[in-house]
Amino acid sequence: MNVYIFGLGEGKKYLDRCFVKEAHILGYIDNYVAKNITVFEGIPVIRQNELSETYDFVIITLMQYAEIKDQLIADGIERKKIISFFDFKDAANEKYWKVIDAYKWRMELMWKHFNSVVIPSIDNIGYELYADSKSFNKSLPKIMDAEITINILINERKCLARFGDNEFELMCGNKRVNYQDVDEILAERLKKVLNSDETNLLVAIADNYGSLERYTDDAARNIRMYLTKEVRERHMGLLDLNRQYYDAYLSRPYMIYRDKENAKKRFDHIKKVWNNEDVLIVEGEFTRFGVGSDLLKNAKKVERIIVPSRNAFSKYDEIKMVVCQYGRDKLILSILGPTATVLAHDLAKAGYWIIDIGQLDTEYEWFLRGANKRCSLKYKTVSEIVSYDEEGVIDKDSNMQIYDNEIVARVL
Repeated sequence: MNVYIFGLGEGKKYLDRCFVKEAHILGYIDNYVAKNITVFEGIPVIRQNELSETYDFVIITLMQYAEIKDQLIADGIERKKIISFFDFKDAANEKYWKVIDAYKWRMELMWKHFNSVVIPSIDNIGYELYADSKSFNKSLPKIMDAEITINILINERKCLARFGDNEFELMCGNKRVNYQDVDEILAERLKKVLNSDETNLLVAIADNYGSLERYTDDAARNIRMYLTKEVRERHMGLLDLNRQYYDAYLSRPYMIYRDKENAKKRFDHIKKVWNNEDVLIVEGEFTRFGVGSDLLKNAKKVERIIVPSRNAFSKYDEIKMVVCQYGRDKLILSILGPTATVLAHDLAKAGYWIIDIGQLDTEYEWFLRGANKRCSLKYKTVSEIVSYDEEGVIDKDSNMQIYDNEIVARVL
C-alpha cells in the first residue's frame, strides 16, 4: 500500500503509533512546511498539487479534516482514497485497516476524544451553567457586548485592540499560528497593551469564559477544547476581573453564532464605523481586505499599506512610521494578527483612530456565500484554513486593479 500523509503537525504523532509498517509513505503533504523543507525523515515533503498518480490513499492527520477532504475532492482525488484519521466513521471502515491498525486507531481516537472533549467539557460546565449567577459572575471577566462596543467605536471614535487565543498564547511563550513566531518583545508589548489605561483605547477579549449557548456546537466545542483548566488559569492570571473589557468577537459576526438570521444586521452595523470615512488599511501581503466584495463600498476613500504576511512584528518600527505618515485624519483598519494589537495601542496613544479589525473580511465573504464551514476565498489567504497557501500570483482582473491602485506604500 502506497500512501501520502497530509500534515506534519501533532496529528501525525497519533497516526505514527498505529500506522501499519508494511505500508509505504510516498510523501508528506504540507503546503506551509513545503515552503521551507523538502525532506522530512528521509521522505519528500510536497504541496497538495504535487501528488503523483500512483498511490492508494491520502491520510489526513489534521483534526479539521472536513475542509481538507473537500479541497482534495475538489482537486480530483476520489473520496474512497481519502482517509481522515480523526473521523470515527473512517476508523470503522475495514478497507482502511490495511494501512492503519484498527484496534490501535480506535483506542487513539477514544483517548484523544476523552482528553480533548470530555475533560474540557466537564471543566467548563460550571462556568457555562452558572455564568448568570451573581456570586459566580465575580469570577468571570466583564465583557461589553459587540453591539455596544461598535456603538462606542462609531460615536466616540475610540480605538480598538483585540486579544484572542493567539495573543494569549504568545504572552505565555507558546506558538499557536504559523504567521507569527514567539517573540519575547512582542509578548511583553502585548501584556502592556492588555493592562493599558489609555483612555482612547478599548481593550477587547473573546467572550469565551461563561455561557457558550449563543455559539454553534462546533464553535462551543472548539472553545472548550482550547479553554482547558490550565489555559483558563493562565488567562485569569493575565486578566483584571475588575476591569471593563469589550467584545473581540465583533470581528466575527457570522460563523461562530447559532443565530445566522441576524448576521446581515450585525455586518451592516459594523460597516457604519467607516461610513463616509477616509480609510487606510494596514494588512499582510496576501490579505486583500474587502477585495471582491462590497464590504468597504460606503467608505469615502480606501488606501492600503502592505506589510509582510508572516512575522510582521519584525518590521514593527518601520510599519508604525509609515502608518503614521499616511494615517493622520483617517480611520486605520489593521489586519496584522498580534502586531495589530500593539499598533492599535501605540497609535491610540499618539492620537490616531485605529481599529484592529481582524477576520471581519473572511467572515463577510462566508456570510455572502451562506457557508456553514470555513472555506478558501478568491483573491486572499484564509489563515484559519489549516492547509492554506498564499496566492502570490493571480489574474489581474478589475478587482485586483482597484486593489493595486489603492496601495500607497509597502513595508516588505
